[in-house]
Amino acid sequence: MAKKEKVFIEGDGGFDLEIVGESHYQKHLKKLCGGYSKEGSRKKATAELHYENNNPYDKQAIRIEINGKTVGYLTREDARFYRKRIRKIGHEGIVVTCNTVIVGGKDLGFFNKTNFGVWLDLPIEEL
Repeated sequence: MAKKEKVFIEGDGGFDLEIVGESHYQKHLKKLCGGYSKEGSRKKATAELHYENNNPYDKQAIRIEINGKTVGYLTREDARFYRKRIRKIGHEGIVVTCNTVIVGGKDLGFFNKTNFGVWLDLPIEEL
């Protein structure tokens, strides 16, 4: 299978777009951040947005990967918004990449830890 072309899209540095479903991918996120700590993590990385047209729950889903591993999805609404914008600028079928930040992973003691969350740095209004 041929590798898909990748296009990097720059945001404004606000990391305002939260993804969903990260609770299912905590093991990978924990590994990316080096585990839990008292301070928690704020780790920057590059995310890839992959169309998931065969997703049984949503044929327009967009899966988010970091280092080749799934870490969550765009919300249904955000997936539709970005699919339209990506199509409009002529990048449909191309893997879009962007900056991301992984936050959380705070060890609060007594077996109490916060989950890791993922925020994307993509333009909110227009691409």
